[in-house]
Amino acid sequence: MFSYRNFGVIKNGLHKVNNLRMKTSEISWSWVIFSGAFALVGLVCLGFAYYFWNKNRKLKSSGLETTALVIAHYKKPQIPPSTAKAVVIQFTDNRNQTRVYYSALYTTPVQFQVGETIRIWYQKSNPNEVLMEGKDEWLLPTVLGAFGVVFSLIGLPSLLKELFF
Repeated sequence: MFSYRNFGVIKNGLHKVNNLRMKTSEISWSWVIFSGAFALVGLVCLGFAYYFWNKNRKLKSSGLETTALVIAHYKKPQIPPSTAKAVVIQFTDNRNQTRVYYSALYTTPVQFQVGETIRIWYQKSNPNEVLMEGKDEWLLPTVLGAFGVVFSLIGLPSLLKELFF
């Protein structure tokens, strides 16, 4: 049975539901969609930033730390060609097996020089999951976090203002 009691009271153009006031008139739905999209992108970026930060934190705290030797640089095959390069490292795992790891982080200038020894962390159960010191630790969570904060600060206040104030 329909009852106004279930939906709150409309007074002065505001609709009150569960002690939240929501506008009932003059809502610009295109602005709500625009603000909602910004807010959603921001929150998703923040979620991924937290995921990658937490993954790196866990790998550093529970993984095995060792040193690795930078043995080469390689370019990402793309058109047009880029000057960004990633490093190839070699390390010995806990089973005394020599492993080679190809970094997925391309930088200009290259992050480490050939012959340089660097600290790495890897999972004992999966030695192919490697975290190198330096930009590999913080670049992705920082960039995603920054985008998340900017998009959230644009989208959330305007969305909330449009819907509730």
